[in-house]
Amino acid sequence: MSMAAPDIASPQAKPPREDAVGKRRRCILSRRECASDTLVRFVAGPDNRIVPDVAERLPGRGLWLRAERGAVDQAVAEGRFAKAARANVTTEAGLADQVADLLAQRCLNFLGLALRSSGIAIGHDQVRTDLGAGRAAVLVQASDGAPQPRGRLRAVAHGLPSVEMFSRGELSQALGRANIVHAVLHKSRLSTLFLRECGRLAGFRAIGESRLPAADGGTMISPVTGSRAANETVDRVGIE
Repeated sequence: MSMAAPDIASPQAKPPREDAVGKRRRCILSRRECASDTLVRFVAGPDNRIVPDVAERLPGRGLWLRAERGAVDQAVAEGRFAKAARANVTTEAGLADQVADLLAQRCLNFLGLALRSSGIAIGHDQVRTDLGAGRAAVLVQASDGAPQPRGRLRAVAHGLPSVEMFSRGELSQALGRANIVHAVLHKSRLSTLFLRECGRLAGFRAIGESRLPAADGGTMISPVTGSRAANETVDRVGIE
């Protein structure tokens, strides 16, 4: 029985959870309580196979783990999922890659939803106009776009959050247009959720020149920062 996370862009999918931001859960690896924005939820399926639940909607006991590739690999190698679940569970090879793919698709789905709600502007000139007018909340640029135009728009953004984690092909497919390099999200719930997911994805793929908000409200320049550790409190093993 498949327990893949629902596609939030699908008409049949449930809307994203509004209570996700601000929750705290305990990480099964560090044994610390962390903001859920920095964690990924897993559940054991009916066949006792560990399934990533990036949308945090699947039934079952939640097993929370910090959103980093190394943490997933370590938890698998040390049998932490079985210990936390108190059951004989199995994990598939490439679990970290599976999480990364699900998080990336979730981020890109939010961009598609923003397009349908007129919450995004596309193209170098329009992006520059929106940045100058103060209408932009998040600058989004293709990681393989020309460096100089990206750098100029980054400078115009004056410290706004920026995301340069996706290729031109990924952005073009998500937004249904060819050759997309520059875009801005306007302030909305979608832009907030997009940044949250990009923050989690940063633990699984290179962020390039991105500027992502950290859990403490600062700016995360690299996938793993001291701000995450500072946001944790020692506690017992993480389960719901």
